[in-house]
Parts: sequence; C-alpha cells; structure tokens
Amino acid sequence: MAVSPHDGRGRVAQDDAGAHLPAQGDVVEPLACGRDAATVWDHAEAGTLDAHERECPHCGAAVADARGLEAMVSRLAAQPLVPPPTVVDRVVGAVLAELRPRDLLVLDSPYGPAALDATAAAAVLRGVVDAMDGMRARSCRISRPAGDAGRPVPPAEVSMTVTARFGIELASATARVRQMVLAAGEQALGVPVARVDIEVVDVFDLPQPSSPAGWEGR
Repeated sequence: MAVSPHDGRGRVAQDDAGAHLPAQGDVVEPLACGRDAATVWDHAEAGTLDAHERECPHCGAAVADARGLEAMVSRLAAQPLVPPPTVVDRVVGAVLAELRPRDLLVLDSPYGPAALDATAAAAVLRGVVDAMDGMRARSCRISRPAGDAGRPVPPAEVSMTVTARFGIELASATARVRQMVLAAGEQALGVPVARVDIEVVDVFDLPQPSSPAGWEGR
C-alpha cells in the first residue's frame, strides 16, 4: 500500500478546497470509518474532536497513536546528549565510522552537511509501530536520494512489513501505520517522508489468560 506526499507535518497534501492530493498512482486509504487519520490527529492536537471522533473506535485508536508519538518525542528531546569522555574516543569513533560501510540519510540542516544512519532510523520507526495497539513491525527500510547541490533534499521513501492482531480492522490498521510513519519521520527523525509502502505479512493473537488452578471444567 502506498501513500501520498504530506505537507511537512505528517498530513496528506491538500488542494485549496481541502481535498487530498495523492501522488500519481498512489492511493491514500482512510480509516475503516472513512475518516482520514491525519485529520483526526490534527483535531486531537487542537482539542476539536467531534462527536464521531470521540466515540469511534478507529478514530480513538488514531488519537492514541498521536498521543503515544508525542510522548515518545518528548522523552527523546529530554534525553541529555552525552559526548565521548575523551578526545581519543571521538577520533577513534570517527575513524571506525568511516571504515564501516553503511547507508546514510541526508538531513536538511542550516548548520551544514548532516546525515542519519538509516539502520538506526528504521529501528526508530519499527519501535513506534511496535508501540501501537494491535500492530508489530517486522522490517523497515528507508531510502532518501542525496539530491542535487543547491537544491532541497528530496523526501524519503519507506517500505515496511507488519503483522496485525487477529481480528483487527486492516483498513484502519494500515492507515494508522501510514500516519504514524509520516509523523514519526518528521517529528522524531527530522526526515520528511513522501511515500510509505506497507505490507501486512502475518497476524498474531494475544495469549489467553490461564485459568486459576482447580477451576478447569467448572
């Protein structure tokens, strides 16, 4: 499943009339109730949830996703930056990093060239999906072209495989994952995401609580 470019805050691009503008060939799936997850997130942030959004289980799950991501980003921002204890450690770490081949995501930065390890970024996105109710991430890959000199870096594209809890509404689940990835890329990583490909590869069931000893068959 692919989704369209967003507006820089995890929301799908819109025209002047407010209609969604999917990229050519892309499909933007709403929640199972028909609402767009990004709009529900905006209403939750502004405190303007309507009656449907307050009562609907699909919208409620999207609101929980939004609040969970906000809490996670706040925790990340509050973590102190701990530099290496010595200059030698910094130098050795830089040398080893240069010798070790890895994929890097170019970041937009007013302070000069900057990059983020793609493996670490993918781990963050898997983590936010794992924290969602009824969803688990299996794999995640992020790619972002370097772009031409003097021009903005193009947005990233994400490919992710997930598993869903048995019985969950898959239309809402994949729409929620899409919105979470768009928002987490921007808010947690500083990497705008233009496209998300999501594949549900399996389902899982929660273990049933065991009966107290001596109650079997009663």
